[in-house]
Amino acid sequence: MRNSVRIALPLLVVSQVMFSPSARAQTEKGVGWLSGNVGWQTGRTDLFQNSDKLSTLTISLTQGTFLQDNVLIGADLRLTRIQDITRQGFNFDAVSDSRQTTFGATPFIRRFWGKEALHGYVGGGLAVSYGRNRLLTTNTQQSISEQESTQWRLTPEFQAGVLYAINTRWGLELSARSALFPVAFSNLNLGLVVLTDVKKKRSVVTSRQTPAQLLTGNWVVGGTFELGTNTQELISGGDKLTTVQRQITRQVVVSPSIGYIPGKRWVVGIAIPIRQQELTNEFNRSSTDSQKGIVLTKSIGIEPFAKKYLSKTQFGPFVAGRVGWRDEQVSGDGALQSRAAAYSWRISGGLAYLLGTRFIVEGELGGVGHDWSNDQQTGDARTNTEISLSLRPSLTMTYVFL
Repeated sequence: MRNSVRIALPLLVVSQVMFSPSARAQTEKGVGWLSGNVGWQTGRTDLFQNSDKLSTLTISLTQGTFLQDNVLIGADLRLTRIQDITRQGFNFDAVSDSRQTTFGATPFIRRFWGKEALHGYVGGGLAVSYGRNRLLTTNTQQSISEQESTQWRLTPEFQAGVLYAINTRWGLELSARSALFPVAFSNLNLGLVVLTDVKKKRSVVTSRQTPAQLLTGNWVVGGTFELGTNTQELISGGDKLTTVQRQITRQVVVSPSIGYIPGKRWVVGIAIPIRQQELTNEFNRSSTDSQKGIVLTKSIGIEPFAKKYLSKTQFGPFVAGRVGWRDEQVSGDGALQSRAAAYSWRISGGLAYLLGTRFIVEGELGGVGHDWSNDQQTGDARTNTEISLSLRPSLTMTYVFL
């Protein structure tokens, strides 16, 4: 039995793009800059005489102030806490409790350039981090062992990015960081920034006419696509013998969807998620002594859904709900084979931006869902519950046939 619950509350958004002629107010003296995220995830796996529970808490906050036009002074704060508790034995009395806590702070300065809606920036800071690891173990004879270690790190950091204005109080930021020289960027992020103490405001004229994308009778198509590969290799050897262990994972996920607008800004439709994963394990001792095992996982499902756009404007909220069923088959070398049926439901809400006259860009901000499956051969069951509140969702785009 495997159970997991996930809760996330970021304040940094992957969102829509709009033009604002008064966007220059975002980088004026006295304007405040705020972004960040909070996330919590916990999972549990129960096997025969073995139980493992893993919990992760992450918090990050970026806060700054423009001391003068186009010059931002601020700091990034980060906290990560990971706890892994493992219980083994007939009475689960052999316990291993591992706790890792890391705190980081990066004061920085950034210089902005640009006009109207688009600004670029470069900057730098000094990243300071402190980590503490603690491992507590107890065996079946009640013997207790404790290990503890701490780490400090001090790293210069180069920063670069682009800020695009949505309006005078919201901006879309694409940022990157580098702690190496020559510069090697990492941690690429896209999200919304909240601007405070903005002095300039703009008048907004709202049209109550339903946008072209949401007119009755339109058909919409969308979907997601994911392609990935991962290789892990372990090489060990002695004087005359070298052993190579290699694990290769290849995965393709496709989920096309089609929907219809019957009226009142409602969309009803169906999605068909398809997934295929191939896991290859290779074990080579020599050119003549090698073994290979392949595990293939295939699944296909059906997910009816309904969605309601709550506003007639170009930018506004939506709510959605779906139910789902999928069939999953696992096959591989030897006797490895299983087949499971899975069921799920999810209710969510977010923000949508009507781009042009034929596209809808969406980001889910919150939702609750549950799925469960049962293996027809072994009877093993798995459940998963997720609760999320996120201003950092992945973007999806839908095409509308007018």
